[in-house]
Amino acid sequence: MIQITDLFIYPVKSLKGIALDNSQTGQRGLEFDREWMITDNAYNFISQREIELMTTIETKIDSSSLILSSPQNRRLKVPLESNRINKVKVMVWDDYCDAYDEGDEASSWLTEALGTHKGSSLRLVRFDQKDKRLVPKKYLNGVHAESAFSDQFPYLITSWESLSKLNNGLLENNSKKVSMNRFRPNIVIKGLSDIEKMTSFNLTCEKGDYQFGLRKPCKRCKITTINQETGEVENPKEPLATLVKLKNSEESHGAFFGQNAILLSDYGVLRVGDLLELNR
Repeated sequence: MIQITDLFIYPVKSLKGIALDNSQTGQRGLEFDREWMITDNAYNFISQREIELMTTIETKIDSSSLILSSPQNRRLKVPLESNRINKVKVMVWDDYCDAYDEGDEASSWLTEALGTHKGSSLRLVRFDQKDKRLVPKKYLNGVHAESAFSDQFPYLITSWESLSKLNNGLLENNSKKVSMNRFRPNIVIKGLSDIEKMTSFNLTCEKGDYQFGLRKPCKRCKITTINQETGEVENPKEPLATLVKLKNSEESHGAFFGQNAILLSDYGVLRVGDLLELNR
């Protein structure tokens, strides 16, 4: 039995996530996921790869605002509905995207909370819903998929079986176990081993409400070495070194954990506790 145990969104790329009981699906991911992003003054994206302390900024969404909270108990409220006029081009990896700059107040707040990056202050931008950032065709098998400010795919699915396997390997290497939040998943499931080897399989809700296509094992980066509660790097080699040894994926050399996924069905509602079926 495969079951959804946890759901998460990360409204601002690389800041803390929000645990949910349910969420609306969409072509670009769960509602509000990676809809905002932090950039430098030239609108190049910035993540925990550059500023580890980004993970200490909490996020919340209420009926009218995105709310950011710093460890110093400072808060920033960004209206969900506003007359956005400062349209900009932003860079996320190799893609140029249309976005809206959320203004100088947000910029000052972020820069004070996190500092500058290479001499540049920080900006907060929101994805332009009219833009289309397409998932590369080679992963789609003829279907259509988009993303907002995620690295490439709209959904990341991980399993507790993979985390247990990893933590057993870490203990054998005399390293500390890690938490699931190191991998910043959207959907966490139990009941499926070796999800990293399930590329081209589908996960379908037993009720028929939605279907995901597993399209590419997720190759992990240095963000997994960052404690997501403190922003500290306790061991710069782990868990990446152990993931390489485990050879989770049949792909070429690398550290893999979880599956990148796309939505194959019409929009639906995911719920913690939903039962899923694995099929082709």
